[in-house]
Amino acid sequence: MRKQRFVLDTSAFTGLNKSKKEINKHILEMIKLISKAKDAGITCYTPPSVWEEIKHLLENKGISKRSINSLDAWLVQKTPSKAELMIPAAFMYEYIGEVRNRINKGLREAEKAVIKTKHKPESHAKVIKELRNNYREKMRQGMVDSKEDLDVLLLAKELNAGIVASDEGIKKWAKEWGIRFIDSEAFPRLLKEYIKKVS
Repeated sequence: MRKQRFVLDTSAFTGLNKSKKEINKHILEMIKLISKAKDAGITCYTPPSVWEEIKHLLENKGISKRSINSLDAWLVQKTPSKAELMIPAAFMYEYIGEVRNRINKGLREAEKAVIKTKHKPESHAKVIKELRNNYREKMRQGMVDSKEDLDVLLLAKELNAGIVASDEGIKKWAKEWGIRFIDSEAFPRLLKEYIKKVS
């Protein structure tokens, strides 16, 4: 079987719409499967910037230090070769266009908030909260909006590896760049299948 490589984002450990108990169960299952995956010819990578996020997440979820150290031992940390990788000009054009479009959407949300609070000081706190939520959604949802997201994409491109995440921005750009994308919900099943084939 051909060796498989995957680059994991922080969202590979959280999933969507899960309770704290379900997230903890998912995290422990992921740690166990990643440690077994090496024997099946599977290597899981993450950029150091993302490992810091993952480690912080695990500590906050009350995952034991032993489990965190185990994951650290099996998850290969690698920084993408930023100086050697070439980003297509088409990506930059589209990305800049998307940023401009999102800024305009964010400004419209701010304008709506100003209109809502006119002559109603008692509603300021509520409107500010709504503005923050709406602004965040318009500006960040479905967009590569951090160096960690970009590190995941660049490392996967460099290694010719699949990406494991539940982040819509990473998913969109993985598709644009021709990078295999595996949703974090499906990844444990995929690992189990690979492990079963070699056992």
